[in-house]
Amino acid sequence: MLPTGKQSDTGRNPQVTVVIVTYNSRETIGAALDALQESYAAGLADIVVVDNASHDGTADFVAEHSPWATLVRNSGNVGFGLGCNRGFECVATPYVLLLNPDAVITAQSLMTLVDFMERNPRAGICGPAVQEISGALQPAGALPNPWKIMLRPLLPGWASKGLRHVVPGEAPAPADWICGSVMLLRWRMLEEIGWFDPRFFLYFEETDLCYRARKVGWQSWTVGEAVAGHVNAASAKTTKAPMMRGTISEHYFRSRFYYMIKHHGWPTAVVAELGELLLMMALAAGERVRGRSCKNLGPRLRAPILQRPATPGEHDGVPPHA
Repeated sequence: MLPTGKQSDTGRNPQVTVVIVTYNSRETIGAALDALQESYAAGLADIVVVDNASHDGTADFVAEHSPWATLVRNSGNVGFGLGCNRGFECVATPYVLLLNPDAVITAQSLMTLVDFMERNPRAGICGPAVQEISGALQPAGALPNPWKIMLRPLLPGWASKGLRHVVPGEAPAPADWICGSVMLLRWRMLEEIGWFDPRFFLYFEETDLCYRARKVGWQSWTVGEAVAGHVNAASAKTTKAPMMRGTISEHYFRSRFYYMIKHHGWPTAVVAELGELLLMMALAAGERVRGRSCKNLGPRLRAPILQRPATPGEHDGVPPHA
């Protein structure tokens, strides 16, 4: 049974709605849409682009470049999760593909993901092998927890245990967490667990979704036979905001703290964040004794500490989140 929402064009019976949230993505969205045109023309997918009030002409470009795509223009930058929720309002298919505007996926790879989901009815989430423009592979695997976050400065290898790079061509494998840059979701799962929590403005929204899915028995998988390309952080870099570890610090650390509070409780979240800072300071002091500089401590101290994202306003049409 298909979800309620926008009905597909006459004569079309797509299996997937591709939802792309854009913000100042004028330079990258064209390649993503060009790669999707085959999926649209073959009747495999409908395409929805949700623009978060870009000021570089992204929305107008999409309207002119790909009139076959549904364009949703938000009046402001509502963030990634709530932007996806706006796109979900247009869904009339059993699957939804979340695709970053700086990512590309072919019709063959998209069909490979759909075929996997069709064969595995308890799979609620799956993702392809994702290769960065540098050749690096995106990871998948274990969900973060407060102890790994706290001890990462001291034990980076242990903190990364359970994460692995998804190699193109490898067999499907279970993974508790799938990166949100390219992620196929089963609509029935979204109906059960809820859409994205809009409190996550940017980062950790897909981590929260994976956590909620796993909690009620839905499975997440990597499907290496499907391959996507990704530039990584293209939109983030246009903001000129302070960044750390390839993320916008202002949003990353607020979202991370909220994720820990939501799933592990206030006391644990506070201990983990303060413990991480103390370890970073101790390691930085040791580096100074050796006459070396510490690059991460300064940016971390300038980023939010023990702060959650702002509470979003009320938005019509967005169902309650878990």
